[in-house]
Amino acid sequence: MTSTNAPSRAPRRRLPTALLLVLSILGATLLGALPASAITPTGLGTGHLWNGDRASWLGTYRLPDGRQAFCLEAGKSSPIGNEYVTETGADVFGVSTADHARLAYIARTWAGTSDPNTAAAGQLAVWTITGLNGHDQRYYAGRANDQWPVVLQRANEMLAEATAAASRSVAGTVALDLRDDGTGSVRGDLTVDRVAGGPTRLGPTHRGTITLEGAVFADGRPTATPRNGETLAFRTTATTPVVTVKAKAEFTGLPYGRIMTVGSSAVGSQMILFSGGTSVAAAGRASTESRSPLPFQPRVSTMTSDAVAETGTVLTDQLTLAVEPGDGLLAEWGRYDAGGRWAPVPITVRSTLMGPFAAPVVESAEWPDDAPRVCEVELVITDGPGTYDTPGCELPSGGYYTWVETIDPADTPADAGRDRLRPWRSVFGAATETTLVPWSPTIATEVVGPQQVLTGTCVSDALLVSGMNPAVETFDVESYLVGPFPIEEDLSEGDDVGPLTDLDPTLIAGRVVTTIDGDGRHESPCVSVDEPGTYVFVLTSAGSTPDESGLQVIPAFEDSFVYESEMVSVVAPEVPEVPEEPVTPAVVEPDPQPTPETKLAFTGGPDGVRIAGLAAGVVGTGLLLVLIALVAGPLRGRARTPLGPDGLPAVDDGR
Repeated sequence: MTSTNAPSRAPRRRLPTALLLVLSILGATLLGALPASAITPTGLGTGHLWNGDRASWLGTYRLPDGRQAFCLEAGKSSPIGNEYVTETGADVFGVSTADHARLAYIARTWAGTSDPNTAAAGQLAVWTITGLNGHDQRYYAGRANDQWPVVLQRANEMLAEATAAASRSVAGTVALDLRDDGTGSVRGDLTVDRVAGGPTRLGPTHRGTITLEGAVFADGRPTATPRNGETLAFRTTATTPVVTVKAKAEFTGLPYGRIMTVGSSAVGSQMILFSGGTSVAAAGRASTESRSPLPFQPRVSTMTSDAVAETGTVLTDQLTLAVEPGDGLLAEWGRYDAGGRWAPVPITVRSTLMGPFAAPVVESAEWPDDAPRVCEVELVITDGPGTYDTPGCELPSGGYYTWVETIDPADTPADAGRDRLRPWRSVFGAATETTLVPWSPTIATEVVGPQQVLTGTCVSDALLVSGMNPAVETFDVESYLVGPFPIEEDLSEGDDVGPLTDLDPTLIAGRVVTTIDGDGRHESPCVSVDEPGTYVFVLTSAGSTPDESGLQVIPAFEDSFVYESEMVSVVAPEVPEVPEEPVTPAVVEPDPQPTPETKLAFTGGPDGVRIAGLAAGVVGTGLLLVLIALVAGPLRGRARTPLGPDGLPAVDDGR
C-alpha cells in the first residue's frame, strides 16, 4: 500500500514496500495479542493487485468474520496480520461530520462487494476523503491495471452519490392517539438528517415493528409490522389501576446515519474502516387516567446476596417485587396522583438479618422471638415492581444467617396510596434467604514430649482444638512430619514449608491422621525419626463432609508455617569412648627382693605428668636392658646367671 511511483504511470516495484510489509507482520507477531475485542485482517478481500510488483493492492481486506474493510490512511503499511482494536460510533475518525457521514455511507454500501472494480473504486473514494498522501486519484487507480479508467470514474460517482445520500443521523418517532372509548391509532415515522438536504421525513419505505402494551391491533395481537408513516388502529385491553397504552416502534438495519467502525493497530499500519451497522428505535406514549378503588397485594421474592460467605462480608438481600393476583385485587401495582402524574405507590421494606445459628435453620411461618439479630435495615421503594438490593449487614462470625422482611402500610403516607396497599410478611429460614459462614475451629499445636530426642524415637503432635462447630460430628486432620533439615539450617518461626502437595517426598518423614470429634486435646499417632536433623509438624484438612447441597460447615484448610512448638531436634546417641590401657613392660630394678608384683612407679597427678612419667619409665627400662646385655655378654662362657621369678637375671642385693 506504499508504492511511490509517479501518478502518470503504474507503480514500480520497490523492495522497501515488501520489506515493510514483512516487518509489519513480524512486529505484530512480536507485540503479542491485543485485548480480546481486537480483530486481525486475514488477507486480501476484493480488488486489484498491481501487475507491476504483485504487491500493491487497491481494494478491500478480509476480516476473520467474513466482512471486508477499506483502509483509511493512504501510504501506510498493509493491515494484514496485524491486530486491531475497533471502535464503533458516529465520531470515531478525525474528519468533519459530513465526511464521517460520507465514509459511513461508502462503507455500508460498498465494503461488502464481490466486484473488483467496485471494491477498488470504493477504496479510492475513501482515500479521496481521508487524504491521498501527496498523490492524485490517477496514481492509485493505476493499481487496477487496465481497469484504472473504470475504477477512477466509478470512484468519483461514488463520491457524488455519497454526498447526496449520506446522512448525519436518523431518528424515529411514534404518534399515538388514545380516545376516551378505548380505541386509538398509532404511527411510526422516520426522519433522516441528510448532509445535502437537512432533516427529511421519509415516506413509507422501511418496514418496522410496533409493539403495544395495554392494547392490541385489529387482529388481536399486540405487535404489527407496518412501514414507516402507515397508521394502524388499536383497542385497549388493560385492567390496571390506570388505563395506559404504550407503543414502541423499532426500525433496524437502516442505511442512514454516520455510524461506522474503525480499527487501529499498535504497530502503526493503516487504520481500517468497515460498517458498524445501525439500529434505530422509536417510542411514544399517551394515556387516559382512571384510578381504580381496588387494593393491591405486594408479592416479594427474596434472595440473599451470598449463600456462602466469609466473616466480615457485607451481606445484602435482593428483593424482586411483583403483584399477587386475586379476586378483588388490582392486577398491577397501585398508583397515586403525584402532582398530575400517576406514580407507583411507595412502600418501605424492613429487613432483619438473624443469626448466627450453630445449626442449619428450618423454614417456618413464625419467627423465633429469641433469635439473635445482626442488624435491621430498611429500603424505601418508589418505582414499583422491580428488583432491588437492601442495605448491607456485616457478618460478625461463623454460623448460619437468614433474612426476614415485612411491608407495613403504616410506612406509606396516606396521600400516597396507603389505602391501596396490603401488608406482607416473609417466612423465617427460607433456603434462598440463608447464608452459611463456614468456620474452622482454632487449632493450636505442640509436639508431645521433649523437643530434642534421640534417633529412633517415635514423636507425635498434640492438637489443641477450640471453637468446633457443634453441627459437625467429626473431621480429620492430617499431620505431616517434615524433615530432616540439617541441624545447622536456619529453620525458624514463621517459615513456610508449603504448599504441602508440592513438598519433596524425601522431606516427608511421616503422615498421620487424627480424627477430631470436639474441643480439647487430641494427640496424633506417632512417627518414628531415624535420622538426625530438625523436624517440624505441619497440618492440613479436607474439612467436614459436605452436606447434600455441597456446602461444608468446616472448609478445607492448611497450615504449612513453622512454629517453634512444632519443631523437634533429633540427635544420634553418644557412643562412649573406651580408653586404651597403657602397656607397662617389666623392669628389673635393683630391688633387694624382686617379686612378680614389681612394676614401674606411678605417682598420679595430672594426665600430662602421668604420661610424661610413663614415657620416661619406658625409656629408662630400655636403657637398663641394653646395659645388662652388654655386661652379661662376656660372662656367658663362665657361668649361667640364675633367673629371677620374672624371667630376668636375678640380681644379688647383698642379702
